[in-house]
Amino acid sequence: MLLSGSRQRTDYIKYGIKTALAALLSYSVASLTAPDLGFWAVISAVIVMQRNVAASIQMCLYRLVGTAIGATMGMTALFIVPETAHWRLAAFLVTVGLCAYLKRYTNRFSMAAITVTIVMLAPQASGDYIYYALFRVVEIAIGVCATFVVALLIWPHHASAELKERLQEQFIRCADKYDIIVNSFMALSCDSCKEMLIDLEDEIHYNRELFRGYLRHERLFVDDDSAMLDIKIETLVQSVEHLHAMLHVVHELHDSNYCIAMEAEIRKVVKESQDIMRSIGRNIIPDPRKLELALYSADRRLDSLRADGMIQRISMRDMMQIVSFYHSVQQLGEDLLISVKKQNKYKRV
Repeated sequence: MLLSGSRQRTDYIKYGIKTALAALLSYSVASLTAPDLGFWAVISAVIVMQRNVAASIQMCLYRLVGTAIGATMGMTALFIVPETAHWRLAAFLVTVGLCAYLKRYTNRFSMAAITVTIVMLAPQASGDYIYYALFRVVEIAIGVCATFVVALLIWPHHASAELKERLQEQFIRCADKYDIIVNSFMALSCDSCKEMLIDLEDEIHYNRELFRGYLRHERLFVDDDSAMLDIKIETLVQSVEHLHAMLHVVHELHDSNYCIAMEAEIRKVVKESQDIMRSIGRNIIPDPRKLELALYSADRRLDSLRADGMIQRISMRDMMQIVSFYHSVQQLGEDLLISVKKQNKYKRV
């Protein structure tokens, strides 16, 4: 679980309170201009409020731009078609259908379709529809602005902070899964679950969405280290890819029966790699020297085994399994060393 039950419950309580405050603020401001129609501002506030600041800002932009597009399309359709129920219905179907089609380019058109509906079908629009449409744009903008203010000022839950929490927990789980895979290989057991990495692979996709949201919408309001976050995300991706390759080797261990002479050296590399993973998750730039030494010792041990002819004494299939697994362990260690160098390069003093 990325969040404990109590932590998740607290976050949703805050989210509910913020949504209620945004709705109250938007209704209070909108009621000053049109007491009987303030509910459009409230509806907008409820729609655009999201759990983190980046997602809320994104929805605010979608709602504002979509409202402007929808109001323009609705007013244009009402201006062009004759003022009869049948023509108005036909124009409504065409404009909504066009908005739905244009969603293939941007989700803003889903918001546009809502505004088209408000402008063209609301009974209050039967008179001066231009005035009505413009008034609805202003009213919806009030709801959006209210949400923007509340999201930024009251218990701001930043996407970057959520991403840091996720990465810490994911690096710890990645290190733990690494241990399980290595133990299975050393025991020549193929009992490890084939789907043990699926959860991390799915969460990596959401990590990238959070990071994109931070870059596009949050970076102006919160000064987090985007370069460091990018390095950590990519390091986790590479680590999971290497674990996936090791897991594939483990599941090919059927009827294998040999002694791994490099077990001590491999386990040393694995241990130092796990320590670096956990340090990265805790926002600590680790000392890479122990991992460098472990990789060097493992390479020297492999050269010694080759010189003694130990590798030639096992079957080609067994040799390929050992070499493939060790190669993934080695590549994972080297990628972690590269990650540490990048973190030292971009760290803030």
